[in-house]
Amino acid sequence: MNTQAFQSTAQQWITGFDHGAHRAIAGWRSGAGRLGELARTRWDRAFAQSSPQLSADTRRNASHFRDVVAGYYVRGVDLSTTGAERAVSTLVEAAEAAAGRIAR
Repeated sequence: MNTQAFQSTAQQWITGFDHGAHRAIAGWRSGAGRLGELARTRWDRAFAQSSPQLSADTRRNASHFRDVVAGYYVRGVDLSTTGAERAVSTLVEAAEAAAGRIAR
């Protein structure tokens, strides 16, 4: 196999990996958002049902807890998906550089 054919094949594979990985990460982010919405809806429904039985202080604490947990969840999803995107981009850049060196 000549180096030109190898470089072309390697570039096609790298491009396919790049697009596929970024689509998977976007799906991960989207699914995590839907899961967060589901959890929020279920929490709100349960909170509304139990709220009359709770003291004002307990309701306030429960509401604050929900906000704190939701914030950590959103930040965690953002951190993990951003990290995954950076890792994929770095890997793709390294693979493209290596494939370019082989062709020379």
